[in-house]
Amino acid sequence: MEEFAVVIIGAGPAGGQCARRLAQQGVRVLLVEQHSNFSQNNYSSAASPLETMALFDLPPGVVARYWRNLAIAASESEQTWHSDQPQGVVFDFAKLRQFLADAVTEAGSQVWLGHRFSSYQQVGDGLEVNLRRSSKNSLGSESTEKVEKITVKTHVLIDATGSKRAVINYGQPKVTDDSQYYRGIGTEYLITVDEAIHKRFADTLVFFLGYRWSPQGYSWIFPMDDGQLKVGTAIFAGQHRYLGKLEPIRSYTEAIIRDYLKLEKDQYHLEEIHGSVLDYAVNQGDTYHRGSVLAIGDAVSTVNFLGGEGIRHGMQGANIAVPFVLDYLRGDQQAFRKYEQAMKSHFAEPWQRTEKLSQRVYLEFGDRQIDLGVTYLSYLRYEDVLDLLFHYRFDRIYGGITPLLLKKVAQFSQQCRRWFRKLLP
Repeated sequence: MEEFAVVIIGAGPAGGQCARRLAQQGVRVLLVEQHSNFSQNNYSSAASPLETMALFDLPPGVVARYWRNLAIAASESEQTWHSDQPQGVVFDFAKLRQFLADAVTEAGSQVWLGHRFSSYQQVGDGLEVNLRRSSKNSLGSESTEKVEKITVKTHVLIDATGSKRAVINYGQPKVTDDSQYYRGIGTEYLITVDEAIHKRFADTLVFFLGYRWSPQGYSWIFPMDDGQLKVGTAIFAGQHRYLGKLEPIRSYTEAIIRDYLKLEKDQYHLEEIHGSVLDYAVNQGDTYHRGSVLAIGDAVSTVNFLGGEGIRHGMQGANIAVPFVLDYLRGDQQAFRKYEQAMKSHFAEPWQRTEKLSQRVYLEFGDRQIDLGVTYLSYLRYEDVLDLLFHYRFDRIYGGITPLLLKKVAQFSQQCRRWFRKLLP
């Protein structure tokens, strides 16, 4: 039986970054991924601000496209901000995860693709982790599937399975109280378009709000390379204050392709459709650790529920976890409790604020409120809009009130002058 200091289940950005950092510290790590290659789960939208590259020391090869411009479209209004310089990236999700996995093996640790987590049990001073690997054997016209069971031993087991929480919740009663989680449902189309259409959107992120485009959520167009665009929609589960029954989520994505991009079905090629469900714990009420089992990434709700961005935050959560894993391996039995405290110190206050705001924007706001909000954003500088969207710095909003008020006062003053002129002989 092979033995590792740390076994990480899930080779997404959080799991890959955690394994990379630990392996580079000389820890013997096993990174486990259920798919046989990273192109099989190449689903994340993966837009991020430019600073993410330097923050996690990422190479240009993981980028599908750099973006400069930002647009926000509501039902009756649209605002666009332009820049001459790149402001962010859209990752090639498969290449990003492959890069992280390669860094793990280069540092002397192991990555096992095509292996699924099955169970674990405490044995002595460590854990035995049970995995299974499937392979197909073909004999003539028939094929059979062979399932191989593999057990490894570890001192620390890390759950990076995302909101499935497959490891941290193993052996625990299933949560039936929906009030413990917010739920988001997303779908995304990867389409290939002609050169003229791609050129229009090649440098721009477009977000959509409002009943016309994305009732009870938001939608997006993200540029990719090779003439491709990602067009998607996220819907937030719950009953909207004004809306009735929603259409199937794909209908909103298709409406953006048809009515915003002005493309009929024979004018683009649909490469793939993918979707997922995200369960996000209210008030960071996740289980962060059980004994020597630790959860990272979306298993502890690091995705921001308002903006939906998860890659950068999942990797940041992994960075937070690494020193505490090292402390635990050195004998600090309280290390994982300190990890939970550090995570909540970093995420809880801004994330809880955006939780509440997401409920208002996506489940309570009327269409006019959303249109007015998008119009108001035009009074903000580009850097303030980026700070608002990617760093949740809502104080930036107030910086735009002054020019707005001044404009309203000037308009009112002009109206008063015209009124007095009419009164005077």
